[in-house]
Amino acid sequence: MFIAVKKQTFYFGDCKNCEAKCCSGKDGIVFSQILLEDFEKVYKNFPIVFIFGNLGYIKPVILLTNGKDYCPYLKDFKCTIYENRPTVCRNYPLSANLDNKIYIDIICPEVNTNYSKEKKLIVRNEKLTPSFYNDLYFTYQDRYIQTHEELEKLNKNNFQEIITINDIKFFKYIGAINNNFLEYHKLSLKNFDNFL
Repeated sequence: MFIAVKKQTFYFGDCKNCEAKCCSGKDGIVFSQILLEDFEKVYKNFPIVFIFGNLGYIKPVILLTNGKDYCPYLKDFKCTIYENRPTVCRNYPLSANLDNKIYIDIICPEVNTNYSKEKKLIVRNEKLTPSFYNDLYFTYQDRYIQTHEELEKLNKNNFQEIITINDIKFFKYIGAINNNFLEYHKLSLKNFDNFL
């Protein structure tokens, strides 16, 4: 459960102490929304697909699990593509949000509000420590709007449902490919079977 960080102080232990709940479909992890800038970074490992938001907007996402199993890149509770993991995984247990505030997943077993020498300071009074800093947290809204504006140019009739996971419908684009983002989407679909 992600909450906005306000005046709290949070510490983080070590992923080695956990059984990768953040990578588990059983724990509700299925997809993550991405930005245009992420397409090139993720297409080699993850299927880039689309969902339609509550207002009918097109949203690009990557499948992370099939809703039942762990991420296919997790072996012995270690990420086999650690150096090439997507932004959502790099930033966890933190998350960017449209309000440009920092959010933290308080369900992560390694997030704690109590200091101990085994834990690293993540954030205090809405200030991130350098090892957790990412300007994405403070510029996400602009990047999200840029992604939204680009995708709203596409004809919604050119999307075809390819799978439903946990009552969420995922789509692929079947229209003419006229930009790099759609080309990356098309190339990424070779990874689709890894997530079934």
